[in-house]
Amino acid sequence: MYPIFFSTPWFNVYAYGTMMAIGYTFGTILILREVSREGIDAESIFDMLLLQMVVGVAGARILYLLEYSDPTTGSVPGFFDFERGGLTFYGAVISSILFDLVFLKFKRIPFWRVMDVVGPVGIPIGVIFGRIGCFLNGCCYGVACSYPWGVVFPRVSEHPLHPVQLYEVFAGLLLFFGLRSLRHRRRSYGQLFVGSLMGYAAIRFLLEFWRGDNPPFLAGMTLAQVIGLVLIAGGIVTLRIFDRLPELRVPVGVARS
Repeated sequence: MYPIFFSTPWFNVYAYGTMMAIGYTFGTILILREVSREGIDAESIFDMLLLQMVVGVAGARILYLLEYSDPTTGSVPGFFDFERGGLTFYGAVISSILFDLVFLKFKRIPFWRVMDVVGPVGIPIGVIFGRIGCFLNGCCYGVACSYPWGVVFPRVSEHPLHPVQLYEVFAGLLLFFGLRSLRHRRRSYGQLFVGSLMGYAAIRFLLEFWRGDNPPFLAGMTLAQVIGLVLIAGGIVTLRIFDRLPELRVPVGVARS
């Protein structure tokens, strides 16, 4: 693997951080283009995305510490002790959504209308670039693999493992283009956002069966699987509620981008 792209006498350029930066920049550009087409204040959304980046990293770190702390010994990695572990995608998603809710309410910008742009772009793009970074870093690896496409992660095992990071990259691409194909079929604002959460939750739930690094959390399931089931169930209920809220209805003839 290539955890470090290159080194200088002063600093290292890490693969994971670089891919995350590229992905966030690319996602931000797409989101700003889409909110402008929707007639939403792009400057406010840009401010939101900048602050959300900090909140998302903090949330991703906090959920990681909760998931990987050892309750028997009380051993918990320090918040800035990144060499002992890193971030969780769900932590970034959950903290970002909560922050966006507060920010958009303060700015008096319709939450569901904005999230219909942010979610279908930000979630799959984050998955795609983030998991490429994971693959290069050698983290978030899979269980033993007997197929020809198994990959050896030297810091983890001498035997081939499932490259679940690349499985998730492929699934993220399918999710991204699938959501874009549904833009013109939505009936209410918020449907695409909820669909993006449910889509990722389903993908992550299935791929967790091939993950080799996540400990069981409840009933033999990992924390990611438990969160995924909650998101799917909550998404089904939320979509039913949307159908009963005329104020969220997408006007006929309005560009549904």
